Amino acid sequence: MGTDPNSTDHIEAYVSYLQEVRHVSALTVISYRHDLTLFKSFLAERGIGVLEVTPMDARRYGASMIRGKDYKPATVNRMLSTLRGFYRHLVKNGLCQTNPFGRIEGSPRFRRLPEVISRQEMERILSIPFHDFLGLRDTVMFHLFYSTGCRLSELLAVNVEDLELDDERLLVHGKGNRQRYVFLNPGTKALVVHYLEQRAVFQAGHGVTTGADSHALLLGSRGKRLSASSVHSIFEKYRRLLGLRTRFTPHMLRHSFATHLLDNDSGIRIVQELLGHASISTTQIYTHVTKERLRSVYEHSHPHGRKKKWKSEERP
Repeated sequence: MGTDPNSTDHIEAYVSYLQEVRHVSALTVISYRHDLTLFKSFLAERGIGVLEVTPMDARRYGASMIRGKDYKPATVNRMLSTLRGFYRHLVKNGLCQTNPFGRIEGSPRFRRLPEVISRQEMERILSIPFHDFLGLRDTVMFHLFYSTGCRLSELLAVNVEDLELDDERLLVHGKGNRQRYVFLNPGTKALVVHYLEQRAVFQAGHGVTTGADSHALLLGSRGKRLSASSVHSIFEKYRRLLGLRTRFTPHMLRHSFATHLLDNDSGIRIVQELLGHASISTTQIYTHVTKERLRSVYEHSHPHGRKKKWKSEERP
């Protein structure tokens, strides 16, 4: 038994398959390559080739992920899913006889309810005054997240050409390169129009007039496409500015978009389409949020539900 000199080739061939045949997103490719590289290092330390892995080796690796590393259950499950897919591909192409990860179970996962921003807090966020172009960009970004329910990666990938302002909508490219339209409310549309007027001047002032970055809707401080790390820094800055005691992230605006729609009696199928979920089971997590909110309203409003007050009103 020895290290397979072709391990890297097998991994790169699989990554190429994901990109060219499965058309997975760039972020998914990065995650898969990361997971496979970690596994290759695990095998190299033990002198095991990629094509020599047994179910016992797979179990040892799974155990090392669960017990020996500080990974969250969702991360462990993703890594194991990556390896199941990798070996399924090898088996399909006749490079392995069996999938050593076929029966490896992941770490138990308890799905947390999405964190939601209240409508009152959303009003504060969307009403932040701006005094320069970057402040305007931040306000536009917050409005776009809440108006469309886009994922961070989707909004950062948007180009000016994807805007259809006459129809108050935006074309986004979601997971698996699935396209969908999301919609702009009148207030967001007006802000975007104002932003576009200043965007061209700002970008030209930084010499960004050609290339992919020249088409980007959301710009960084140097006129190029805004990065994910910059977005997280912006959110943290405003969290402190607003004095928010909870976390404040792009995905929380997406959660709030979905929950507030369901609170206003939007059908779950409509929300599924707007969020770009392939399966409605993913969208159903938001119904649990609204049930919790209904219980909260009940306990604070119904005479028998107001637990503290009811106890205080009990006769001796």
